[in-house]
Amino acid sequence: MEESVRRAAEIIRSRYSESLTLNGVAAEVFVSPYHFSRIFSRAVGLTPGRYLTAVRLFAAKRLLLTTELTVSDIVCSVGYNSVGTFTSRFTRLVGMSPTQYRDPAVARLFVAVSQDFSRMPDPEEMMEAHRCRLPPERPTTVLSGAIEIPRSAGVADAVVCVFSEAAPQRSPIAFQALSVLGRAEFEIPGVPGGSHHLLAMAVPRGARADASVLTAMTRRHVRTEPGLNTYVSLSLGAPEGTDPPVAVTLADASTLMAVGAGAGALRQPV
Repeated sequence: MEESVRRAAEIIRSRYSESLTLNGVAAEVFVSPYHFSRIFSRAVGLTPGRYLTAVRLFAAKRLLLTTELTVSDIVCSVGYNSVGTFTSRFTRLVGMSPTQYRDPAVARLFVAVSQDFSRMPDPEEMMEAHRCRLPPERPTTVLSGAIEIPRSAGVADAVVCVFSEAAPQRSPIAFQALSVLGRAEFEIPGVPGGSHHLLAMAVPRGARADASVLTAMTRRHVRTEPGLNTYVSLSLGAPEGTDPPVAVTLADASTLMAVGAGAGALRQPV
């Protein structure tokens, strides 16, 4: 990967609260805006603008769930100038308003992956959320595959999620929680036909607060449709410095209602 891409990703991650522009970041890494946009998109899988949005929304979700800051304060700290603009964009991309995102069930089912902040719910909470989901109205299929983690990690709790986009913000279309030692097969039912991305995350069972989070995400679309056997293999490792941060909740409209009154605590591996 070109050094200019690594440097640009670092600039965006460390200065997302500033008024960054494509031209400005390209100038800092000494590349023309056109060339910069092309090589960044090819290397990272997102345009610089979508990468910046992913970083800002990750920070906003983290603050919503881990602090008592008002939405107005959060807006200022993540690079937006207008509460209205932020709220509209957040609601459109996430499927919930910033206030709705503070529902306790959202927090209990919060999945986050980044270099310096990661979370995953307890396996029992994920399985219960899976059982509470309403079946899709349109025809679906089963997406199968395997995940692999280093044997040195021991037994790990894992989740494999299906999304419609490369930088997911909403609850996954479908997911499966499982345990893995080295390699494990998975089958995710209820996946509608279409083009999808998969995100897998694993945390060593009984992990210390500073334990490494292992993750993998498909870079290309995975095609599914009824009658088509789709199999995906994912090898999990530590997040790369240029990987966009991901923060989603496994709770959808049905699980919010069903598990909102339950008890539970998020594991905080890092």
